Amino acid sequence: MSADQEFQAGFTCNGVHATPTVALPFNCPAGGFGSTLLKVPAPNKENDDTNPPRVQKRSLFDLAIGDDDLFHGDRFKWSARVTVINLANQYALYNFLSTFSGTHYVTPRAVTGEIGFHF
Repeated sequence: MSADQEFQAGFTCNGVHATPTVALPFNCPAGGFGSTLLKVPAPNKENDDTNPPRVQKRSLFDLAIGDDDLFHGDRFKWSARVTVINLANQYALYNFLSTFSGTHYVTPRAVTGEIGFHF
């Protein structure tokens, strides 16, 4: 893997992180290898059925607040909504466990606002 690929995967060797331009040492000991984004089993503990390498567990929070009838009109109605995706702005991976979709990075925090006029 290139230095940038190791950096994107969050690989570490004895606590030292790969950078976009400097790769990990070629002979990193198995006990010192890890990742900030992946769960890497300890040496000789990996088992494809019971302890496979996986994307790390994480909790993501989204928030949406809005109202469908702001001014309580009879004929015309105004609505408003604010939505926040990835409220804590976590940097993580997610995996659909599908052959066709693969592993992706979580979207950075995104805030959207919406105003509607219903007639």
